[in-house]
Amino acid sequence: MPAQTVEQVTELITRYTIQLKFTAGRNTKLGDYRPPGLKTKTHRISVNGNLNPWFLYLVFLHEFAHLLVWNKYKNRVNPHGHQWKQEFASLLKQLVFNDILPQDLVAPVMKFSDSIKATFASDPILWKALKNYDKQIDNEFFVEDIPLNSYFVAANGKIFKKEEKIRTRYRCLCMNNKRRYLFHPMATIRPVEGEYKTEIN
Repeated sequence: MPAQTVEQVTELITRYTIQLKFTAGRNTKLGDYRPPGLKTKTHRISVNGNLNPWFLYLVFLHEFAHLLVWNKYKNRVNPHGHQWKQEFASLLKQLVFNDILPQDLVAPVMKFSDSIKATFASDPILWKALKNYDKQIDNEFFVEDIPLNSYFVAANGKIFKKEEKIRTRYRCLCMNNKRRYLFHPMATIRPVEGEYKTEIN
């Protein structure tokens, strides 16, 4: 967590009896919230431990907003419904009001708080601003940053050719099995230098 947020997070963990767990990177989600159950009396929040400090902190607040909604409504409302959006937006605006965020995150977070989405990946501007705090890796880009018909290596090590955009995602041809897959524009990839000419059966 960023140093200026540790006191707040510690206070929330204590006040709400939260079990906070940092997990290995998960491809399907950045965090998770579980309410108290029959076997455990604690709220459980897990966050991907491979996120940079500011990304990790905002994911924690995303999950903490679920906790606030659970305390008020239990499971009577949708997980990412109006009630959750209100709670999360309020938490984000408090960060700006209390001058906690770095200056380059203020505008993207405020814009996001006015139109809350279930995932940060739905807002390319905020996503990129948060990813700027990652440790920089040479030759690493987003899918949307490379030209159409160029080749790249995905996180799974397979080689793809970027094709046209279909609504919100890019269709890409896997050169390993000749199947097509949809990639989020913010998926992190490594471009293949030059023209990829190897034929894979």
